[in-house]
Amino acid sequence: MKRIVWAALLVLASGQAAADWVNIGSDANAELFVDRSTIARSGDMVTMWSVSDLKMPHSANGATYLSLKRQDEFDCAASRVRGLQISAHPQALGEGQAVASEKGSGAWMPVTPESIGEKLWKVACGKE
Repeated sequence: MKRIVWAALLVLASGQAAADWVNIGSDANAELFVDRSTIARSGDMVTMWSVSDLKMPHSANGATYLSLKRQDEFDCAASRVRGLQISAHPQALGEGQAVASEKGSGAWMPVTPESIGEKLWKVACGKE
């Protein structure tokens, strides 16, 4: 019985840990991925996780990182976005122990046309 419980817990844990990242574009600095299963909607407000796989390594706190994983909140009606949290990871797709992290400032920013932010806003708000 204990083996069945442990096996079930392992299956659940591995399913929750694996994100379904989908590439939605790139710019000169990074490839951008979103996990549509993380989209949470409340009226015109939406939260969603994304990952930027950097084309060049960066460093923070003396450690190298290759990706930035972030959660943003989108106001679909007012075309604006704010960062809720961000973390820097040593491996692609936000994998590995975060080498740095911080909470967002809470400040709303307008969505800039033809930007990475606009790509994220379109996915989150179902505008693509």
